[in-house]
Amino acid sequence: RTRTLVAWSLWLVTFGCCAAGLVVTLIVTRPLTFAVLADGAAFALVFPLGYATVGLVLSLRRPANPIGWLFAASGLVWSLTIPIDPWVNQLILDRRPLPLAAQLGALVGEFNWAPAVALGITLPALLVPDGRLRSRRWRPVAAAAVAGPVLAMVGGSLLPGQVQETVRPITNPFGLGGAAGVVAAVVGFTGLGLWAASMLAALVSLVLRFRASRGTERQQLRWVAAGAAGAVAGLLVGMAGVVVTYFAVLCVPVGVAVAVLRYRLWDLDRLVSRTVTYAAVTALLVVPYLLVVPAASGLAAGSGSLAVAAATLAVAGLFQPLRRRVQDLVDRRFNRRRSDAARTVEGFARRLRDQVDLDALHRELLEVVDQTMQPTRASLWLRPARPRA
Repeated sequence: RTRTLVAWSLWLVTFGCCAAGLVVTLIVTRPLTFAVLADGAAFALVFPLGYATVGLVLSLRRPANPIGWLFAASGLVWSLTIPIDPWVNQLILDRRPLPLAAQLGALVGEFNWAPAVALGITLPALLVPDGRLRSRRWRPVAAAAVAGPVLAMVGGSLLPGQVQETVRPITNPFGLGGAAGVVAAVVGFTGLGLWAASMLAALVSLVLRFRASRGTERQQLRWVAAGAAGAVAGLLVGMAGVVVTYFAVLCVPVGVAVAVLRYRLWDLDRLVSRTVTYAAVTALLVVPYLLVVPAASGLAAGSGSLAVAAATLAVAGLFQPLRRRVQDLVDRRFNRRRSDAARTVEGFARRLRDQVDLDALHRELLEVVDQTMQPTRASLWLRPARPRA
């Protein structure tokens, strides 16, 4: 009961910060544009609420596994500056002096990404999927993942220079000069070094764990790897759009959640093959459609809508046959075991119609089961024929 209360409290505080940020934005931001609201909503839905929601589900379903609590804490850290950021940015745009609370908010917003990433990526990578380190030798890495962001925040807060995460760069109001500034720089860069080194070490730990894994654990780690690959692919595509980048980040916690909860673990191959199939089919249909419509519209000279309708019907007619062909091709490449099993069963079904020898059928059926299901042991039991009266 206490864990449930704590889990919901973390999520509600995160949601409250996001809601407060929206209210503050509506009150103080001028000019208030759709782009400002969309960018803030995308950030809030992915980083604070996305991580917090995945953390809530994991904390309620697997309270003994610390990964859910780490995700919830990461979402909370991301949300801490959301209520104050619009106020700080508007003060800077209006060239008004920043009060102490605004200065502290700007400084926290400059460095809160370090502990949020450590809580949401580095530490879960060390603990996935069972919530334990591979061995005691990885404890220094976990300690560095915790100490690095703390040192980076402390040193960076006292380092003379500019705060870049605001709408316009401002001078660090707490920056120290002289020898104190040098010490702050050393502490800050040491913390960043520990943060980066612990993240790389966590990825190495994940690779080593995957290489040593078998059975269910390997399938769990495949989901984690798939989530990381989706995030990287989204980040690359997101160079053309920030919103895509934001939502791609959610692939990591979602993949980890599937791995920890063991929900539909063995559907990954099917998911990948379907995703690749529909992406390929969409590309193959959209490109000719975009080429056909202008040409047909030009030839129709006034009956553009009819040409568009004809092109749409043609594309719809081509969809299912093309999807089946592409699906077979993708299954042979990405889901070879399933494709081979389906072909083996189809061949057996064709031979079954002409088979009359019971002993041969017995042997062939066991061979098909062994090829498709790969059991450790297989046997066939036939009910004895009843004597005729």
